Amino acid sequence: MLISKDNDGRIIGWQEVYIGDREIVTVSVNGNVNVVSTRDRTTGKVETKTFFGKPLLPSDFGKGNK
Repeated sequence: MLISKDNDGRIIGWQEVYIGDREIVTVSVNGNVNVVSTRDRTTGKVETKTFFGKPLLPSDFGKGNK
């Protein structure tokens, strides 16, 4: 997991990659924008979905934890 922090040390976003036998899934959160990308390892086809609203994880996102 890659965690992005602002100059005060607060978490402002994160990215995580999950690798399986058939797919690679990337989840990115930046502020209120959540992006989930899925790549089929056999065909190379990529599907991306963007969601706006409350971040998914981590639960301390935006609470000022360092």
